[in-house]
Amino acid sequence: MNIESVCGNYAVEQVKMTFNGVDMPALGNISLTLDTSYDDNVGEVDGSRKMTLEMPPLWPNLPVEGIYPAFENIIVKVDAVASSELVTFEGSIKKAEYDLIVKGTCREGIVVLEWTYTAFSKFIGKRYLFEFNKQSLNMGMLNPSVETVEWEGSQVPVGEFVTDAIEPVLEAIGRRLGGSFYLEVLSDASVQAGVKSYETNDFVPIPGKLGFRNLNGGFGYLVADYDGALWLSQVVLGDFSVSSTMFASIGGNLHFVPVFFVDGRSTNELRIAFDTPLGTSFCRFLFQWLENLGEIELSVEEIEKAHRLALLLQDKKIKYIHLLGAVIE
Repeated sequence: MNIESVCGNYAVEQVKMTFNGVDMPALGNISLTLDTSYDDNVGEVDGSRKMTLEMPPLWPNLPVEGIYPAFENIIVKVDAVASSELVTFEGSIKKAEYDLIVKGTCREGIVVLEWTYTAFSKFIGKRYLFEFNKQSLNMGMLNPSVETVEWEGSQVPVGEFVTDAIEPVLEAIGRRLGGSFYLEVLSDASVQAGVKSYETNDFVPIPGKLGFRNLNGGFGYLVADYDGALWLSQVVLGDFSVSSTMFASIGGNLHFVPVFFVDGRSTNELRIAFDTPLGTSFCRFLFQWLENLGEIELSVEEIEKAHRLALLLQDKKIKYIHLLGAVIE
């Protein structure tokens, strides 16, 4: 076969893939092109050529740590060799944060890709448990612009008010989940997440497929497919859609919520940060949560306090409320 004959674009139905040994659907069209910078470097013995493979982002877009553009295409330089029946190719991307190796074949208009991926992170392999109680709250980065909050004719210290306002909301979320939330980042940058049941003490995984991304400023993003995003929206927010303030759609079957703060000194704890530098996502979530579930889950006074808390966030009078997750065996 002529290597140049396999260059071009391949539609989803022409691509078969495995990722770390597991079959997965193609995530979009791919392209194979000759790398023109190597046109004069044709292998003298086997006629090999340098090619470029480009495809949509792999789930969940690879790196766990560091600052990266969100959901970029994967571009790999590969060495291609033609035989009488097919073209085989192999290439890799090796960085401090991950190794990505691809092996593939092209034959009769079908591309078969075998991806092997390993991420490197201080958080990989550790399971963090987030308990929805006052002991897990941390106000170290609240950064208030006010010292007190007026409540029922008294001036309450802002940290005390925020704690009293958010605790019933978090406890209600725990009740709706049926337990404490846990999260473990795996070596392929996917996430095993779920609930440690209050009743049985068992770990019950969240439906769907989850991933983790750390993009900027120490903030990480929980990425979910449709099933995972829908389940969390229904249970936590009482919203029977993924078009809620809890998740933002990335497009296709990817949804994310920017909540994890991972820029810590110790790997023994991970923090859920209620709000991010990017905006007021948590106050929007809180307003919607109160509208959907407030009267069911909270007392009248608790609703009023939570609403005041949402306004403090909206007006940027306070910033980051942290829920600490501790490493468990």
